[in-house]
Amino acid sequence: MICPKAGGDGRSCPSDRAKEKIVALAVFATSTTTTIYSQMLCLYTIAFSFVVASPPTHSPRRHAAPKLWGGDLADEAIVAVKAVQRAMRLCQGLACDMEAVESESTGKEMDACDTTAGVSFIKEGDSTPVTAADFAIQGMVSQELRKAFPNDRFMGEEDASDLRDDEALRSLAMRLCGSFGDPDVCDTEEVAFLSAIDRGLEKPRGQSERVWVLDPIDGTKGFMTGEGYVIGLALVDGTGDTLIGVMGVPSEEETPPIMAAVKGCGLKWYSALGDAPIEYDPPKPSWADTQDATAPPWLISPQKMFTECQPFGPEHAPKVICCGAMIKYFATVAGRGVGFIQYEESLKSWDHACGLICVQESGGEATDCDGGRVLFPDRQFGVKGGIVCSSKWASESTKG
Repeated sequence: MICPKAGGDGRSCPSDRAKEKIVALAVFATSTTTTIYSQMLCLYTIAFSFVVASPPTHSPRRHAAPKLWGGDLADEAIVAVKAVQRAMRLCQGLACDMEAVESESTGKEMDACDTTAGVSFIKEGDSTPVTAADFAIQGMVSQELRKAFPNDRFMGEEDASDLRDDEALRSLAMRLCGSFGDPDVCDTEEVAFLSAIDRGLEKPRGQSERVWVLDPIDGTKGFMTGEGYVIGLALVDGTGDTLIGVMGVPSEEETPPIMAAVKGCGLKWYSALGDAPIEYDPPKPSWADTQDATAPPWLISPQKMFTECQPFGPEHAPKVICCGAMIKYFATVAGRGVGFIQYEESLKSWDHACGLICVQESGGEATDCDGGRVLFPDRQFGVKGGIVCSSKWASESTKG
């Protein structure tokens, strides 16, 4: 462009000169940027090649998976706790439909007039009660354990013979199992359900197999009268030594309702819902620091044996807790008693297997009368002089 004011001398307009400078700067900038980019790319390539070619001077940090409580028995402990949680919900569900009965008996026995047709009955021979919940829990837990651990044997207190003779009781037990059991496991078809209950009668195979030991409701009288009762599940090895014990107390209000023990791993507490244990330690009882002559609270079973067993003298009667043996083991761990004496020598495994390990793994002691181990080789077991267990807070003088 020729500036009309320049008189035709051919000088460029200022706008033309500006454009020429801009073009020149753009060319220079482009050239410079390309050069810098090329240099940066070259340096990056060299650095990347060095990193790839050079081995790391140390191993990369690996985040270990969180260790589950229970060690090698962690899976078994989880399944056992879940089974007890379901059984607790079943008991609470049936309790809502039951009317609590009254019984004048101080022991575990009840009279037939205290039962409800189609819901409960009295066992012949020992006058102890059984409810539809007992059968439903045994059928439910039996099926859950068979799916989770098919190679393990199962031992349960009940058998299905009475259900076969009572259509109303059978129907209710099957309905409870279907309502509260694992829907992926619980088979409520009649033959399968009754078979699952009877699986608890299987005799030892002679293969040193593990066996799950269940008391669907220990203290059924307590369940029927609105007092204490326990759902207890234990895992015993081929020698009769207890590996796992879980006790659930649906009516518990002072502590979490479930305690679980794994041999060598201690004891944990669980709520009625949830997979993980909760942080809880029972408070130290007031009697633990008592230095005077007053005897701490203690427990015995059967209650009538106090006339023969008086560790603190005839003036210090045992504390009365209903019902069954397991609720007394639970109370010992919780600090409600200095100890528990089972004053019998021929006992049933499902009444004691989970209770002893819970006391032991809580820091207490549980042995026979001579301080020996208590084993559970079959449905019944013998123990010399009875079982003596003490709380972790019991003093040496008290234990002596």
